[in-house]
Amino acid sequence: MRKFEIQLIGLVMIVAAAAAFSFARTAPKPEKDELTATWTGYTILGDGSRVDIDLSFEKGEAGYTGNLEVLGMISEVPLKNIVFEDGKLTFEFDLVDDDGVDSQLIKIELTLDKETLKGHWFDAEGNSDIIELTRKK
Repeated sequence: MRKFEIQLIGLVMIVAAAAAFSFARTAPKPEKDELTATWTGYTILGDGSRVDIDLSFEKGEAGYTGNLEVLGMISEVPLKNIVFEDGKLTFEFDLVDDDGVDSQLIKIELTLDKETLKGHWFDAEGNSDIIELTRKK
């Protein structure tokens, strides 16, 4: 009887190992988040000047967080009300004046197309222009 028990335990261990291996190979992999990255590109300001910008996004349990950097001008402005759904990205940030006293809400609407985000910014005064970004490798 002892030999039978050892063989049975061995068989059970082999079946369990095979099942675990099979499950590991077929278990769904976490979905790749299309937005989480640093994006670099440019925007056109209201005066027609072109400025280089970086956007970075991370996804947590509460949703997306992000920062904007206007290279050489503004660093790490937090983004708010970030919504990414069906390839459409919207968010806002407060643009603070040089004195740090007044701020203006800027709204951004972008569309994801593979490795690019393209769209427009809008301010409360009705100004708007383009933004074009590519995923930083």
